[in-house]
Amino acid sequence: MATQDSTARGQAETRAARAQMQAEMAAQAWADLASAERNRDDNTARLKALRLAREAEAEAVVAAKPAPKPRAKKATVRARAAT
Repeated sequence: MATQDSTARGQAETRAARAQMQAEMAAQAWADLASAERNRDDNTARLKALRLAREAEAEAVVAAKPAPKPRAKKATVRARAAT
């Protein structure tokens, strides 16, 4: 009977240790996931800032260009005939 009690106690301790290890591994997995999400969000924000800066620079270049001069209209046949 004593061996059955010690065996049952040993199995219970093993189950408890396994459950504790699984809980620690799960906590670490959640921490890793949160870290990966933070890294992804930081990278997305960095890339968005770069894109917005590039677009603003492109708009500034376009705004700095002088407007093209309108082409002179050719005289029509009627206008030439009237003169």
